[in-house]
Amino acid sequence: MKYEKQLLGILIVIFIVLTLITSYYGSTDIGDYSDVAKYFAGDYSAKIRSSHSYLWGYLHAPIVELFSSFLIFKITSIIFLFLTALSVFYLSGKNRKALWLMVLSPVAWYMAPWINPIQASSLIFLWTFYFISEYSRDNNLRNLIYSGLLIGLGWAVWDTILYLGVIMLLVFLYDKKLSSSLVFVACILIGLAPRLILDTYLFNFAFFTAIKTFISGWVNVFGGIYQTGFAHSPKTFATIFSFLLAIPLSFWICFKPGIFKAHKKEIIFLCISLLLFLMNPQIRYVLVLAPIIILISSKYLGNKGFKISIYGSILITLFFISPYVIEIFYSSPNSQIYGIEASSVLSDGISLSNADLKEVLIEDLNSISLDFPNQSFLVGNSPDDYQVLAHFYWGSSVKEFVSIQDYELWQKNESILYEKRFEPVPNIAERRQFWIEGGLKKSDNDKTDYKSIEYAIGIGEPVNSPDFVIVKEYKTLVLSKKV
Repeated sequence: MKYEKQLLGILIVIFIVLTLITSYYGSTDIGDYSDVAKYFAGDYSAKIRSSHSYLWGYLHAPIVELFSSFLIFKITSIIFLFLTALSVFYLSGKNRKALWLMVLSPVAWYMAPWINPIQASSLIFLWTFYFISEYSRDNNLRNLIYSGLLIGLGWAVWDTILYLGVIMLLVFLYDKKLSSSLVFVACILIGLAPRLILDTYLFNFAFFTAIKTFISGWVNVFGGIYQTGFAHSPKTFATIFSFLLAIPLSFWICFKPGIFKAHKKEIIFLCISLLLFLMNPQIRYVLVLAPIIILISSKYLGNKGFKISIYGSILITLFFISPYVIEIFYSSPNSQIYGIEASSVLSDGISLSNADLKEVLIEDLNSISLDFPNQSFLVGNSPDDYQVLAHFYWGSSVKEFVSIQDYELWQKNESILYEKRFEPVPNIAERRQFWIEGGLKKSDNDKTDYKSIEYAIGIGEPVNSPDFVIVKEYKTLVLSKKV
């Protein structure tokens, strides 16, 4: 026991040090949270655009403003992952096997450096699952209320919780009275209150980001607003294999007849949820289910199964964190500004360079802000390249980084980015016909003075616009001036 505690302490130290010193912050949706925090901290030189809840970034804004850094996201990630491990230990009846499986969970190590609300959602959803499981057994209304409130709170910071909540309702409450489902839904809305209040304050509509995110998700299924094909993670060998590796190895014993019979609802819920995530196979999604899997499976693991799970978890963890170790010494492997993660290594391999693209980019931005102070810059050639510059620039000498997409819409006097119309045509002599229309457009509250923009910045290439000609090339950025 003495040496076990020492080993646990060493692992915790390694976990914290690796998380804080790797240059990796994540590769998916990080702008939707970090840039929101930076915007409300007053350090974001662009319009803000997020396809997710603003609450997580808003809560981090004061610390981001204080230190002009995104490091606070890693610190909160560590805190929530520790609390999740302790919760698993507590809920399992202080089962040491459960604690070790959680401490060595590959997906926990994988997600530690990420700017993402999934770490917090994982903790919230673990307790949600516990309370609804208790309600399923004892019909204690208090457990149902707690579960609904926590679902709402989880949804307030991470939208995918809504889908898990729907699955949970169908699996755990199908054999209960309708009033149980109504109480559950009402409590979800109460738990969602922080997000509803913030959305009302920011957008004058309580469900602004919830509806926008829901629509964006389905638009992505059909190729996104740029119609570039399936806009979620592609179902390749690398993404699916990495996703399956992230699932705790102990999960598979849950299909033994005796275990399945004892936890039928719980295991059915996990299977449906995993199949849902396979539609968009990303390692990070597994984190919200891993604590639940470990909580159930750990009580049935014999010594042999426990050793297999531990040794397997260590090997998978080493694979998952190897890019983070590399990015301590090489900040831009594979010439990616935001870095790479395990599934990218599996699909593309790895190439190393001594050049730090992020540092070069930041150096170029600082030089441009000194050479051409108090200017608004058009940024291209991709519609969201402006976000890259706004994310990495910390200063007050740039008025605004402007998307080339918005500039071109202004030139054409247009505002619509994407629209769809549903209009069924009757086959009989019906007098009336209805249609439903929706879409995405440039905000009506757009105060950018596009006409006064004199300079444009391209990342690695000049901005592709006849209005601008190259005037200066920096190390990675190309500056052009309006003719």
